[in-house]
Amino acid sequence: MTARAAQLHSVVLDFDGTIALNDLGDALCDRFAPPSWRLVDDLWEQKRVSLPEAQRRIWALVRATPEAMVAAIDALGTLRPGLDDFLNRVIERGHRLVLASGGFDLYVERLLGARLALFDAVYANRAALVDGGVRIAFPHAAVLGCALCAVCKGAVVDEERDLGRTVTFIGDGTSDRCAVGRGARIVAVRGSKLARHCAAEGAACVEFDDFSALETP
Repeated sequence: MTARAAQLHSVVLDFDGTIALNDLGDALCDRFAPPSWRLVDDLWEQKRVSLPEAQRRIWALVRATPEAMVAAIDALGTLRPGLDDFLNRVIERGHRLVLASGGFDLYVERLLGARLALFDAVYANRAALVDGGVRIAFPHAAVLGCALCAVCKGAVVDEERDLGRTVTFIGDGTSDRCAVGRGARIVAVRGSKLARHCAAEGAACVEFDDFSALETP
């Protein structure tokens, strides 16, 4: 049995608002879509539409050249302090790293760069710049989707647990609530929607601001 196969713990990380300090998808929509995109986002927050349906409507409004989009990703995207230290500590402990994002590879790959090679599995939606707009797709929805999400964080946690691993889930937002109650240790960005949800539900949750201060599982 290889060292990688013998791993008994998985760390599952969200991207927007967790690995990245801000929700980069939202920031790009603020830059390149009319303000009405927020009305669609409100429908998602109220669970009146699924996240994929909201994203289809929202990203259909985005207009940007490839050059402008790349420049905006570079300008708007900032990684949370301490990320590299944390990822290295997790790897040194022999744990499995999983990225589970309801966002898009268009900016996840650009911002993480070579760090993506540190992850054993990467789940994100796809976005391509086409004819001045953005074409999106949801390649993981059939296996890892739920009624609300194309990449369901709860389904990812379940998949890791089905492989015999204990799981730490780290996130911040509305879609990350799907991981709560699925047997994972929940770590939430301090004051985030996920942290407030855990408090309201009486679910155990560790809050953090900086990855450097976060204890390695």
